[in-house]
Amino acid sequence: MAHIAHVRVTYLRQIADQAVELGVDLAAWLAVSGIREADLVDANALIPTKKFGELVAAAIARSGESGFGVLAGCRLIPGSHGIVGMAAGASANIREAMQIVERFVSLRTGAVDIGTRVTNGVLEVFFEPASDMGAASNAVTEIAMVAVKNIADDLVPHGSACSKVSFTFAEPRHAALARDIFGCNVQYGQKWSGLSFPLSAADEGAPKHDALVLAEAVRICTDEFNKMRNNWSMAAKLEEVILERSPSFPPLTVCARLLGITPRTLHRRLVDEGVSYREVAESVKHRMALELLRRKSPVKEVAYMLGYTDMANFRRAFKRWEGVAPSGWSGLNAKRTMATD
Repeated sequence: MAHIAHVRVTYLRQIADQAVELGVDLAAWLAVSGIREADLVDANALIPTKKFGELVAAAIARSGESGFGVLAGCRLIPGSHGIVGMAAGASANIREAMQIVERFVSLRTGAVDIGTRVTNGVLEVFFEPASDMGAASNAVTEIAMVAVKNIADDLVPHGSACSKVSFTFAEPRHAALARDIFGCNVQYGQKWSGLSFPLSAADEGAPKHDALVLAEAVRICTDEFNKMRNNWSMAAKLEEVILERSPSFPPLTVCARLLGITPRTLHRRLVDEGVSYREVAESVKHRMALELLRRKSPVKEVAYMLGYTDMANFRRAFKRWEGVAPSGWSGLNAKRTMATD
């Protein structure tokens, strides 16, 4: 899916409440990203993901609370997510609810991508922070994972069906707090970040299931998603096509056909938006490279997955994107992770 570069202001309000509770001056904190208290009033308002990341990082720095992410996540109950939360809450089981979250998360936030898969009898819900989250990546991942686990927990009559929580980053100072909040096995330094549910529990019928509410909520979500998609720029639509077919990275002629237009029209529309096919493809490769390296994928594997047959070419491309070689970026990212934990 094309990168959604905004977050519903509803989530920023919850972050703000947590920051104030920890003694942070609200006005001064919001000023970090040029936002005023009045901007938090409109529930339908959107803020850029980059500003959201800046504010989360600033909240951690100003409060001195390394566990800010898991604490803020506790505030996000199913009702915090609007019509998406309503659809998930009316689902037949946890698996269906998690698939609804995966499908419609972009209606609520672009700060994190969420996906689902089944591996060895376990439903895995995995999370990837947006590349522009920067120093707030770990905390944003924690916020999202606690919030989504809240949705799953709300579907079972008691306790939690989540058997394990995994994080790619090293164990932080607030690990004990995180384990208390998640209430299950929490492991750090893993290959992916996410929640694990045994399929037997994920497919168990939810007492709150309401087929009529579910159908209507999904219909509204679908309508909203289609409206949002229709408003995407041509560059965003091209990005989606490339992402859906990565790592093959189809040429402009193939992308144009998939978009239902001629190559000349695609080229012209991109020129009108001030970008080129190459720039869009490079942007996708850049984002994918960062996400794969955050998962601790070997550099050679990342290069291969992005279609580079020559490691030297990949290193040159990465240095053009980030100013350092892939191995150097991984080291810097690890240091940033330790600094914010």
